[in-house]
Parts: sequence; C-alpha cells; structure tokens
Amino acid sequence: MPTKFPVARSSELLNPSLDGSLDAQRIISLVPVRPHELIGDIGAGPGALAIPFAKYTFDGKVFAIDVQKGMLELVGKRASELNLGNIELVVSTESKIPLEDGVLDGEILACVLNEATRPKSLLKESLRLLRKGGWAAVIEWHKRETEHGPPLKSRLSPEEIVEIAAGLGLRKESLRSVQDDRYLLLLRK
Repeated sequence: MPTKFPVARSSELLNPSLDGSLDAQRIISLVPVRPHELIGDIGAGPGALAIPFAKYTFDGKVFAIDVQKGMLELVGKRASELNLGNIELVVSTESKIPLEDGVLDGEILACVLNEATRPKSLLKESLRLLRKGGWAAVIEWHKRETEHGPPLKSRLSPEEIVEIAAGLGLRKESLRSVQDDRYLLLLRK
C-alpha cells in the first residue's frame, strides 16, 4: 500500500541539494501558467511548488491542497514569512477535494499519484476542478529502478497516466523529463 511522505522529513522536499526536491523554476517554465490564474497544487506537501507558483501568480491564487494538515501548516508558515497573501490552504481526502467544479485554470500533481491508494480516483477528482481548456501538470517518477524515490510497484508510467486521462476527457499536450528520475506530463482539458 502506498504511503504518504512524512511531515517530519519535509525539509528534504525543500532542499535543492537533496534528491527529493524539484526545481520549481524549471517546472514553471514547462507549464502554461499566467500571473492571473487560479492554480491548484494537489499534494502540496510543504509548499516546494505552491510557494514559487504563488510568487509567479501574483494576480491569481494558489490553492495548496493536501491530505496532511501538518504539511499545510508548513505552507502557511512559509507563506506568512514571505508575505504571500494569495495562497489558500485546503485540507482534502484522496477522494474529495472541497473546491467547486471548474474553479482552476491549472493544477500540479507532483509526485503524488504514486502515494495515492487509488491513483485513478485521485486524478479523476483533481481533474473535476479544472475549467474547460485548463491544464494539469503531472510529475511522477519514471517507472524504473532508481536510487531514490518510491517503490517501483507504486510508480505510474506516462502511458498509464495518459490512458487514464484520456478516459476522463483529457489529452496529452507534452512529455518532458524534469530530472533523471522524473518526468512532467502536461495534460489539457
């Protein structure tokens, strides 16, 4: 059964010198985000992407969404220290995100599907939040053995995600490698 990343180890997701972190600026450069948009960071963790996206969407808003209240408390603390007023913290479950249908222009699901008990259900629920024409950036671990990351059996290949997304009415826009061990799949509604 997949497990959630421990709150006690959240600093690993924020330290660029460690293998768990993602380069937020690279992610921003690979997605069609605009400064006025409403963005959802699903599985926000400690805000490694939510905070940089909030800085970029200065005329918009970022919904930091997570099942772990402790992770969201870290996002709130960091946002407060940076005087970012455009982040809303949203506690969710995997099967229900308490936001309206079609409220988001874009969303990020970074290394979260491999942690989900039912990845297809989580993806379906997150895509419900996208407006028509909206985008979803799914970042996951390549489905091969790597020195770091989740167990191979919990990883999803880009092809598996594209197949699930197509069944939900989304199309693949692009596929890029974001690190040696992870990829970014951009989907469009």
